[in-house]
Amino acid sequence: MAGDLLVRGAVALARRAHVSQTLVAATVVAFGTSIPELVVAVQATITSHQEIVLGNVIGSNIANVLLVGGAAALVFPLVVDRLALRRDSLSMIGVSFVFVLMAWTTGLTRAGGAILLAGLFMVWGFTARVALKDYQSHDDTTPLEWVLGLPSHGAMIGLFLTLGVIGLPVGAKLVVDSAVGIAAQLGVTETVVGLTLIAFSTSLPELATAVIAALQRRTELAVGTIVGSNILNIVGIMGLSLFISPSPIEVSRSVLALDLPVMIAASLILTFFVWARKPIGRVAGAMLVTGYAAYMLALFAFR
Repeated sequence: MAGDLLVRGAVALARRAHVSQTLVAATVVAFGTSIPELVVAVQATITSHQEIVLGNVIGSNIANVLLVGGAAALVFPLVVDRLALRRDSLSMIGVSFVFVLMAWTTGLTRAGGAILLAGLFMVWGFTARVALKDYQSHDDTTPLEWVLGLPSHGAMIGLFLTLGVIGLPVGAKLVVDSAVGIAAQLGVTETVVGLTLIAFSTSLPELATAVIAALQRRTELAVGTIVGSNILNIVGIMGLSLFISPSPIEVSRSVLALDLPVMIAASLILTFFVWARKPIGRVAGAMLVTGYAAYMLALFAFR
């Protein structure tokens, strides 16, 4: 709820600044829908539950493509034909491979976090330059208000932002405490809980945004949200968590053998559709959702 209010307030503020829809989708909406993951990650890091952070980031990126993208495609075929999204999809692949390379070689350390955060600032710098070019050149025929239900008055925007900022830390603490308890009761690692329950719950903002966008046939908004969120999950959330973590985050063999390859495969699938300019139809959407269900089963079968 708090995350939803913060997303709506942030997008409304960006729209008032006359930023284009595509840019808002790939940046403001993507960042806003990633805020639950960010707050949960910071809470888990400072309370020494780093396994939850790792599971949450990887699991959210998998869920965003297979579950969120698949569900949106079931509602309406996702058609993408913008250069900006093709460029962003390559960025998603790039940061994903850097993350996997770190996990396999140097490990997830504070130095790695600094590298990922540097990538975040590069993304923000490029985004700011694009925003200046797009200022007052947005397309009024594709109102985000239809998709997200945005507040229009300054006071309401401020209220949405305030409630979101206050409510998110409270919710994050409850999520982390619950995750630790669930892991203990089920006898599984905190990584598994992060990959499943927490990843699913923190991906709900992306799911709601993408499905509503598909219903309104604003399919590039749906895909832009997924791609932008996946980039920010790695360079922003993982980068910050590693940078503030008192110790390196351990990466288990099962994560290296199953979860990271699935994350890379999901990103490659989405990038293929974006670059091939092929619509992600209902059949492909059903296959993506089925793939997510199969991954969930594999998680518990091999752990």
